[in-house]
Amino acid sequence: MESFDQSLKYLLHQEPASFVRFGLGDSTVRVLGPLPIGLPSRGRDVDGSYLIAWPGAEAQAADGAAPAVEEQAVAHIEFHRRHQSLDELAMDVAEAQIRLYRREGIQVLSLVWDLYGNAHGPVTELCTLPYGRARPGEPRSQGVYHRVNLRALGWKELLTRAPPALWPLVALTRDGAHDEAVHEAVDAIEGRADLSHAQRTDHLAVLWFVAEAEDVPVRAMRAYLTEERLMESTLYKSAFEKGEAKGKTEGKTEGKAEAQADFLIQILMRRLVTLDATVRERIRATSDREMLSVWVNQALDLTDAEQARRLLENIRTALAA
Repeated sequence: MESFDQSLKYLLHQEPASFVRFGLGDSTVRVLGPLPIGLPSRGRDVDGSYLIAWPGAEAQAADGAAPAVEEQAVAHIEFHRRHQSLDELAMDVAEAQIRLYRREGIQVLSLVWDLYGNAHGPVTELCTLPYGRARPGEPRSQGVYHRVNLRALGWKELLTRAPPALWPLVALTRDGAHDEAVHEAVDAIEGRADLSHAQRTDHLAVLWFVAEAEDVPVRAMRAYLTEERLMESTLYKSAFEKGEAKGKTEGKTEGKAEAQADFLIQILMRRLVTLDATVRERIRATSDREMLSVWVNQALDLTDAEQARRLLENIRTALAA
């Protein structure tokens, strides 16, 4: 889940204008720069905060009618991935809006990207939370936000209608959690001439993490998205190294056999793509922490699938003894 979250934030911070324009349905919006995402006393950061601008009413009038004027606002972006009611979500958004307005002193436009929305709902909709009124019948205070629902899109629609920055999210569409959709997205991303080679590999890494989180079979994806290609990505290597560091820490400081076993299985599956369920269960059932620690250290030194197969055979022999 950490790699999934990191991937979403990477994509947003790399191409925020695409997220903002798609969510607002306005191609004239410009992102002027990022703003701090930390909001004191709130308990957590927002996922994205940007200063944006778009042509004002005078700028859109007839030529020569008035000098060009731009309106500015804060674009506040949240990825909704928690299981919470819409009222709770709206209250979180409204609270962030107030804090952002207090800090920046300008209007706030909030966009919530609902990652697990209704496949039969609208792609975008305006949502409100009325929460205050002076007296019955008078104007109300309310939180307002734009809700973006990728589940309402088919994967082919995403690849043809949405900005290219969103292509790595194809597995989050209504029917995109399968290898054909991911394969098409790989080809589309590889064909982006506007990105550098490094940027394309990072977008492929985002595609991988999102598809993996949506249970797209790893074996199928390996046919056209190899680990060698993924390891060219700084994002992928960062997530991979964090996983190794976490595993080493769990093995050395906590000494939990379960953590060592899970980490060993994770490394073997990265090298072998798949691992027999019986072997996984036997590894998890092992309580010999010292032996698990030896296997984990050997696994961390693996450089190819052949070495992984030899280690797996040694593990099988030891477990059968």
